Amino acid sequence: MIKLFIIEDHHIIVAGIKNIFRSKNDEIRVIGSAKNVSDAIMNLRKVVPDIIVLDLYIKKDNPVDNIQRLRNSFPSIPIVILTMEDSLFWQRKMFREGAKAYLLKEDSKETIKTVLIQVYQGKTVIPCEVQSDISQGVDSSFTTLTVPEREVIKHYTSGYSLKEIARMRGKSASTLDRMLQKIRRRVHARNLAELVKILFYNKEI
Repeated sequence: MIKLFIIEDHHIIVAGIKNIFRSKNDEIRVIGSAKNVSDAIMNLRKVVPDIIVLDLYIKKDNPVDNIQRLRNSFPSIPIVILTMEDSLFWQRKMFREGAKAYLLKEDSKETIKTVLIQVYQGKTVIPCEVQSDISQGVDSSFTTLTVPEREVIKHYTSGYSLKEIARMRGKSASTLDRMLQKIRRRVHARNLAELVKILFYNKEI
């Protein structure tokens, strides 16, 4: 029997995981849950799960801080990320922080079950595209934003268009677009929305 502890701030997700796995048929059981890592740490001192299932985005918390706190408090319990976020940046980041698997909430029951069994057996389940980057030493971090880069991003998140920002800063829109593309490549963001999210959770903006 694989015992799971879920850290997730949406009770519907927790209920859904409890419902899809039947103890007798799947040999997987949820033995506890918490809405944040602080509550989880207190509860995990009372129960001993085989796997911690951690949501990437928890309200008011930082993903990296969360996994680091759990790893420091319970180094012997493997952590599996379960999230809606399919960003390669976050997959690389979480594996570098010690996650044993990275699952999407849209994954099928069989996929989730298979991965949980593999983690229970002591394996780290890394997707091929992430594995190649890690093995080649591709860094998922990035240099701190320069002052001009930070100002452009702040204008963008305040609702200004690229053309408006260009006029405000006395630059061409194409110059600013190249700047944003450069930052995106640095953090492996696929679009501006993902870039903003990555910068926010890395405390860059």
